[in-house]
Amino acid sequence: MLEPRTISRVLVADRGEVGARLVRAVEAAGLESVAVFSDEDAEAAHLDEAAFAVRIPPSLAGDPYMDAVGLVTAALDSGADAVHPGFRGMGRNVEFARIVHNVGLAWLGPRLDDLEWTTDRAVARHRARDAGLELLPSSPLLHEPADVAAWCERFGFPVVVRSGRRAVGRTTVARDVATAERALAELGPTGGFVERALASARHVVVVVIGDGVGNAVHVGEHEASRRGPAGARLRECPSPGVDAALRERLCPAAADFLAAWRFLGVAAVHFLVGPDGRPWFSDADAGLPEGFGLHDMVYGVDLVGAQVSIASGEELGWDQSDVELEGHAVEVVVSALRAGKVKRLVVPDAAGIDSVLAVGSAVDPGRDPVLMRIRTRAPTRHAALVRARAMLEVVKIHGVATDIDACLEMLADRAVWDGATSARVTDR
Repeated sequence: MLEPRTISRVLVADRGEVGARLVRAVEAAGLESVAVFSDEDAEAAHLDEAAFAVRIPPSLAGDPYMDAVGLVTAALDSGADAVHPGFRGMGRNVEFARIVHNVGLAWLGPRLDDLEWTTDRAVARHRARDAGLELLPSSPLLHEPADVAAWCERFGFPVVVRSGRRAVGRTTVARDVATAERALAELGPTGGFVERALASARHVVVVVIGDGVGNAVHVGEHEASRRGPAGARLRECPSPGVDAALRERLCPAAADFLAAWRFLGVAAVHFLVGPDGRPWFSDADAGLPEGFGLHDMVYGVDLVGAQVSIASGEELGWDQSDVELEGHAVEVVVSALRAGKVKRLVVPDAAGIDSVLAVGSAVDPGRDPVLMRIRTRAPTRHAALVRARAMLEVVKIHGVATDIDACLEMLADRAVWDGATSARVTDR
């Protein structure tokens, strides 16, 4: 655990619906929240929900929300004693975390060394293998495109080319050597791995909290297989493809993995689960994971509150025996397809909607494609999906091209209702 310290005011270093969700979570934890806003977001609705709001000026580097110095300056100017980095962008930025630590602010995220090793895929894979997790057959870290062909021949096409570091470059499914070589070249000095591809797989995310001294508690898993313009379009907790027997193996294994490396804080361990139910380690992701709210809903936990407790040097106050699954939760993500301005907006009058949209809001998917998250909980999976669809059917966003129709089509798909939500990774 960390040295005891008092935390009373937290700057939330994220924008949009993520910022709004975290402002509410910080306030619910009994702390004062500080929301940040750029000139473009000065009228964002969630600024009124925060105890304080502070402007971040334009950045020479481009996006002001990605300017570590600007965000830390805003935290100091607002009187905050802690920073929550969010779960996108700055949430995985080692330099941002280092600056926050150097100026004496509490960091509601993982320790620097934990952030560094989970970001480095070569290290994370090595540690996962040592902890007994299975990995798909893969090359070592490669930097020269000329080295790709031998691994393609070894695994057979298609193959997956993945960056050597999280949040750098993109993952490519390659069906010929030229594509694989080009994908590795685009990753630059980071390098990448050539990996055997699965025909289809479920993307299953286990959420774990570690105490830093060799103990960890898991709070179940969620599935994020159905993809949209901004990542997962549909998340479900628990995963419809993980039965009780697999859950009893998978979740404790993820917790044991992070406990073995004395991880401190909240993290997500990502797996690909093949059609045969065999789980393969994919990534370790330090920090609050996207979809964390689903775990709060069905396991009765407060993950942001847990981050506050850990950063304050306090005991977590609960252990594995206190974590019980109850019900099912669903999250549907609505995204913008093209830039525009909201001319008319209809949103259901219900809890479980994270959005900062208003009539007149300017939307630019290049800045932030996510418009809204619709989150529901019910005693059964069927009921949770029904509620999500009913809420989505009410939503009307005029003036901006969105993927609402695609979301509704997804929620009308018989395969989704049957729990066949795995994503086709390749055409094999």
